[in-house]
Amino acid sequence: MKICKTISELIVWRNESLTRNIGFIPTMGALHQGHLSLVRQSKNTCQKTIVSIFVNKLQFSPEEDFDNYPRTLEADLGALKLLKVDVVFLPNKQEMYNENFSVVVNELKIAQKLEGASRPGFFSGVTTVVSKLFNLVRPSHAFFGKKDIQQLVVIKKMVKDLNYNINVVGCETIRESCGLAMSSRNKYLSNTEKEEASILYRALKLGAQMLSDQTNINHIKSKMEELIIENNKIKIDYLSIAQLNTFEELEQPVYDKKCKTVISGAIFLNNIRLIDNILI
Repeated sequence: MKICKTISELIVWRNESLTRNIGFIPTMGALHQGHLSLVRQSKNTCQKTIVSIFVNKLQFSPEEDFDNYPRTLEADLGALKLLKVDVVFLPNKQEMYNENFSVVVNELKIAQKLEGASRPGFFSGVTTVVSKLFNLVRPSHAFFGKKDIQQLVVIKKMVKDLNYNINVVGCETIRESCGLAMSSRNKYLSNTEKEEASILYRALKLGAQMLSDQTNINHIKSKMEELIIENNKIKIDYLSIAQLNTFEELEQPVYDKKCKTVISGAIFLNNIRLIDNILI
């Protein structure tokens, strides 16, 4: 496994690579089984696999946990080595953003809703760093988890609109035994708190069940909310029942098989923010 800490090292490796069939997984480290499932998917799909680890300050607001974001580099590299990843790209801030950096990439529709509304600047930070990484790695495939479903849709829109020749692959959410979607921020939670936080997934499943025989979207959201706030430690950021690809909120259920519905939510448990979703 080769480790590249500079852009120039990465470019040399990329130019010497004899294949165009390269899978790429951009991460911020603190790797868990969700990340590793993306690596396995890439290994099964592509001849070469590159993983980047870079905690991207551009996607954190001043109120968020950039300084305290979990960093477990030694364990991350050990896990990637076991999976026989070809290259790990480990740039520092100076490599990715020079002191005069002043250009960002924005998606202007989908990114304004839900996660974008709750975390202003988040998607601009994501699309900017991912576009830079795409330009450097030049992958044929890029793998993202469906747990961050809005991010996945935004990245697909960026790839389409900016004419990247990249196949963006969405991979299934990997969950803890209690149902909680795996996230790097789960490292902040005790086992008891993980069990408590899994109420979000149960609420989403309730919404999906009700959507099959209810037509009142507001009533469904109300029942989901009631289930979650039974635990007074949990604060709801948002609950959404929307059309996938646009994230427009639904006023009534959609029964067109070509039009997927995404039920999603974000909660705070002891100031730890967690997200999840179900696709229908």
